[in-house]
Amino acid sequence: MSRQLFAICLIAAVCASGVYGSCKATVSSFSTQDATILTQLAHVGEFTLQCSGSAPSSLFAEFPCGKVVPVAKVGDDKYQVSWVEDIKQGSSGNVQVRLFDEDGYANVRKAQRDGDKVSSVKSLLDISVPTKGAYKGPWIKAELLAAFLVGGFAYFAFTTKGKVQS
Repeated sequence: MSRQLFAICLIAAVCASGVYGSCKATVSSFSTQDATILTQLAHVGEFTLQCSGSAPSSLFAEFPCGKVVPVAKVGDDKYQVSWVEDIKQGSSGNVQVRLFDEDGYANVRKAQRDGDKVSSVKSLLDISVPTKGAYKGPWIKAELLAAFLVGGFAYFAFTTKGKVQS
């Protein structure tokens, strides 16, 4: 009788602890493409999460800068995470995002309160979100190019006039 009770308690503890098994994510992304009149670049990472067990009810994402934000659920096993960054700091490449369930998020908050490293907390899954650089405008402004061309033509006209008159 005690073995059966122990087995039932063990199964209930495993189910209640939120064991999700191994998870895989398929990631797609969007980044602001034109930054000629913007001050910040927006990035959106959308991913589909497939776990061997039950899917977590809520997720949290940690970015390399240390910021932790909630992840939006946009469909069945579809999630989105978004962030903004200054244009001067923005670059293209892959951004490593660590995903946590509710228990992992509680451990992250505890580590932050205690002054410990958040990187020591085990994440549910790490995903790589590809980001693209944004167009920041031409290297030379059109007004500056026009001024140089007018100056060049004026110089050519005056030097040619001086040669013809002499």
